[in-house]
Amino acid sequence: MTAGQDLPDPMRIPASPFYRFAIALPLAVACIVGAVFYPLLRDAERHIRAEVRAAIEQEILALDARFHDHGLEALRREVDARIRSAVDADAIYLLLGGDGTRLAGNLAAWPEGAPASDAKWFRLKDAGGHYIEGEVFVLFGGERLLVGRRSPLAAFRGSMINRMWWSATLIILVSGLLTWVFMAHLHRRLSSMAAAARRIQEGALSDRLHVGAGGDELDELALRFNQAFDEIARRIESTQHVSTALAHDMRRPLTALHNALEEALAETPRDDPLHQRLEALAGQTAEQLHTFAALLRLARLEAGAWQGERIECDLAEIAADAIELYAPLAERHGRTISARLSPTRLAVDRALVFQLLQNLLENALHHGGGNIEVTVGERQAAACITVRDHGTGVPEAALARIFERFYQVDASRSGDSGSGIGLALVKGITQAHAGQVRASNRGGLEIEVVLPLKPPAAAAA
Repeated sequence: MTAGQDLPDPMRIPASPFYRFAIALPLAVACIVGAVFYPLLRDAERHIRAEVRAAIEQEILALDARFHDHGLEALRREVDARIRSAVDADAIYLLLGGDGTRLAGNLAAWPEGAPASDAKWFRLKDAGGHYIEGEVFVLFGGERLLVGRRSPLAAFRGSMINRMWWSATLIILVSGLLTWVFMAHLHRRLSSMAAAARRIQEGALSDRLHVGAGGDELDELALRFNQAFDEIARRIESTQHVSTALAHDMRRPLTALHNALEEALAETPRDDPLHQRLEALAGQTAEQLHTFAALLRLARLEAGAWQGERIECDLAEIAADAIELYAPLAERHGRTISARLSPTRLAVDRALVFQLLQNLLENALHHGGGNIEVTVGERQAAACITVRDHGTGVPEAALARIFERFYQVDASRSGDSGSGIGLALVKGITQAHAGQVRASNRGGLEIEVVLPLKPPAAAAA
């Protein structure tokens, strides 16, 4: 957790483009399958219908020739012979006399809906639910000849539609499964990269993104990010080294100067005007020594070289001691410090945690406004320390940076610009206890420190 408000998780599933793509691709495939196979089905139907019509017309021509050559009786015998031969079980014949009497055929009566005029093509449904397609031919004596077939199109259409549905379902399932597997793999890789980047953002500057052996675009991206992180870490280390070296090198002469001022102050009478000037200079050098000590302490914390002892303590007691120390200072400024302290025991470096509370209270007193609220308690298997003032807060853009060393918000928030070390030290102490710290504006600046009740073994070394 970093300073400022929590960032939204870019890999949240409902908004993830990978899962939307995994859903959209099978749907697109289904549309493509429909667009490709449906015209094929229509073409096949037209081809079968044309073949059926051609066969029926050819048969009518043959029967008509039989009628012209040998008469009506020969036509009747030919129709009966074709029915008995059963060469085509789906063939339908019906020959009616001029008075409507049935002369031959395998239909009991003229189909309802079939036309009675000459050379009329029809398509209808019989009593058995089958479609019949055929043509009517009127002979010279007024006799009517119906030649048709039970259409194979209905069965063909049903079979093809079933096959299309099964094929489309199989294609959608296979493409969806493959897409989901691929997207899940890509999502895991990007989530891993995002988690590593988040850890680096939270201060684990030695962490790096995983670079696989495949050498694909994501590995190249991870490599580029790692190079950028290396450069950032190098610059941060250089800055920290310079500030630490300066603090270390200047501390000795400043200590000598402070001691000399103290000696001169002790030898100067109080009624001497020089006494006040020496006292002010001594106070300024003491404040500088305090800043340098904080810098060195922060450098040791960031380097993992702090050797403080962890003992089980009650954070409520430590907070009460810090509040008791700063309550008189708050009263002199017309402000109060209220507390809601619940017993919260965990293993910490007591001196460091006391320093953390001191810095939070000093920050609220010197840079905040209004009364100060201090809260200590447990929440979700963690110890929470919250210090909130009721001032103007800080700009939203500054929330993410107030824990950087030497960073100072606009001096208009308070009359004391400070050194920019206090909150950086708070962050260092928190991270030394494997905790997290964040800041937010809630009617003033609120800083929350979260410490795990059971810190990792590496952090408790």
